[in-house]
Amino acid sequence: MDKQIDMFDTINTRNETPDKEMPESVNLTKKQRWCPYCSKPVVFIRDKVSGVKRCPYCNISEKDYNVKMVNNNWL
Repeated sequence: MDKQIDMFDTINTRNETPDKEMPESVNLTKKQRWCPYCSKPVVFIRDKVSGVKRCPYCNISEKDYNVKMVNNNWL
């Protein structure tokens, strides 16, 4: 059974210093990425205006250096 989401999971808290690596205990699904600014797994959503995918909580782009570093997503 999936984890239930409560209101505390959706609070927008942005880290002052982004995560440098993803915790080893985290298992991401196919569409999920680790957001280093929110410190949680999220599904990045395509922004219709700019055309890039963004975190629904902190609005950071998937093109951000730290997002790419944590997720090993350089291509």
